[in-house]
Amino acid sequence: MSGAVEDWVLLAHWNPNISGREGADVQWGIQRADLEARRFDRTFSTVYWNP
Repeated sequence: MSGAVEDWVLLAHWNPNISGREGADVQWGIQRADLEARRFDRTFSTVYWNP
């Protein structure tokens, strides 16, 4: 697995409009090599919430 930024691709970004969770962001990313090989089981997600 590479830690280099250029080896990663953003698959999706979701800004849910959920009452009480304003300011939340969810992102899914994958390494370019895994995307090319269609290895979606190696997808990473991050959640950011600034209450």
